[in-house]
Amino acid sequence: MAKRTLIGLGLVVAAVTVAWMAAIGPVAVWRVVTHGTTTVWDHEEYPGRAFDPSPTPVEWVVETAALPEVVTLDGVEVSLEETLSSSETLSLLVVRDGVIVTEWSRPGHPVDREIMVFSVTKSLLSLLVGAAIDDGILGPVDTPVTGYLPELAEHGFDRVTIHDLLRMDTGLDYIEGDNPFGEHVEFNYTPDLVSAILALGVHDQPDPTFRYKSGDYAVLSLVLARALGETSLTSFFRDRLWDPLGATGEGIWSTDSADGFERAWCCLAMTARDLARFGQLALDDGVWQGEGLISARWLDASFQPGYGTGRWPAEYQDSPLADYGYGWWLTRAGARLGLGKDGQYLYIDPERRVVIVRQGESTGDFSWVELFEQVAASAG
Repeated sequence: MAKRTLIGLGLVVAAVTVAWMAAIGPVAVWRVVTHGTTTVWDHEEYPGRAFDPSPTPVEWVVETAALPEVVTLDGVEVSLEETLSSSETLSLLVVRDGVIVTEWSRPGHPVDREIMVFSVTKSLLSLLVGAAIDDGILGPVDTPVTGYLPELAEHGFDRVTIHDLLRMDTGLDYIEGDNPFGEHVEFNYTPDLVSAILALGVHDQPDPTFRYKSGDYAVLSLVLARALGETSLTSFFRDRLWDPLGATGEGIWSTDSADGFERAWCCLAMTARDLARFGQLALDDGVWQGEGLISARWLDASFQPGYGTGRWPAEYQDSPLADYGYGWWLTRAGARLGLGKDGQYLYIDPERRVVIVRQGESTGDFSWVELFEQVAASAG
């Protein structure tokens, strides 16, 4: 009986493995098994398109000021230094009025080391889409997705627009999560991302409430790629934003394979100082060092609430997150937020004119937005 049970279990495991390989492909399975869950160092493990510092680098002005010694989290005063250390923070950067006023790094972590920013990439992709629309490369936000991806018409995308993708308001048949049989794991590890994107479908109607779906931004990236033609997303990002912003570090955009397609919902890597440049650009209505890189009209649209109280999910009611714009979370206190896995943050406080970057290997068990509000108040 025991032998039969073991044989039966072996057959079940074999069948599940075969089904898994069929679902996401052998290369993706191998990557999952050998590497495990995604980390902020993935860009050092997998293919990607690297880009150099800007040919006209612009150093930040630095006027160092002390961080507050304590912050109040969940009603309890705690040491900020100990909170940063215990939460596996790698760096915390605070910029006020275009000047770095605080820069904290974990001991042993070089400030010029690139870190995967995960889904903060969505916020940067939104800026890039805005640049393409400003330049006339991409049509307006009410343009149907099928104008660029006609193959998706039979999958229900004829009713979906660029605006819907930016808002994640598509009804996309995509579940965000770590289920190894699910789309999200496949998207993270497949060596043929374009085929995976073109296999997606949407429901007849958008979801009744906001539902976070990286797949929407994967589709958005392919729309932009089709509009760009022979120019890669990385090249357009470098030429249109990275170089004009005077980035001083190196960057990399992870791809599905060597010389492949960018994982554009998640997988840009850069230093904290260079990530802060994008926050300052957004804070200053698309202007950097006197040069307009993104139209103020696009930034204004990006920070408009997309759902309102009627469609904002109950699960967020006790959260500082109040709505979702074009790739940016909007907080109840009026800040704008790029937010990525393991606690990657690009926080913009327009009232105090403060930008905060946090990079780390885990999130901790408290509200970073609550912490940022206090740090911003101290800096402002």
